Amino acid sequence: MAWGPWHIQLYHVMLELLANPWYIVTLFGAPEAWMALTAVLFGSYIAFRTGSMGGSRAKELLFLLVPSLVLTFLVVIALKGFIGVPRECVPCITELVTCNPYCPLDASMPSGHAATAFAGFTSLWIVTGRKRRWLPVFIIPAVISLSRIMLGVHSALDVLLGSAIGLAIAASVWKIHERL
Repeated sequence: MAWGPWHIQLYHVMLELLANPWYIVTLFGAPEAWMALTAVLFGSYIAFRTGSMGGSRAKELLFLLVPSLVLTFLVVIALKGFIGVPRECVPCITELVTCNPYCPLDASMPSGHAATAFAGFTSLWIVTGRKRRWLPVFIIPAVISLSRIMLGVHSALDVLLGSAIGLAIAASVWKIHERL
């Protein structure tokens, strides 16, 4: 097997993943990851809707998760454009010496990863019955939010605002869903 450019690029990505575990954690809060989860959930619902795989619970989660994620994405994009707080980190596209390889080019406030993670996990928590076991469910989005700070791409305020937005949107969508 010949080592071409894509092999070298894959090798560097793997080294980066092993060198910084916060990068792996932050991937679980990426909007793309949640959209993929939603697509898998939708496919599972379609495949098993007449079976005994709990189609009604999957349907309930879909009707909460999809609008929550879409609204969260739109609100975060709108707020980033409106507030326009620049990131403290320097992306490697603009500078190569003192750059942060995790630094995106968009505005900093609010954190989209934190908002998406909290919207997704709040939706899961609501659909599973809002039992007292809420702490383990919210540890995951809290760690995802912490990863954004540890990677140096967000401040604590960015993450707190994003977390509150995700929580509030998922809870609001659920309240609207209950009334319909």
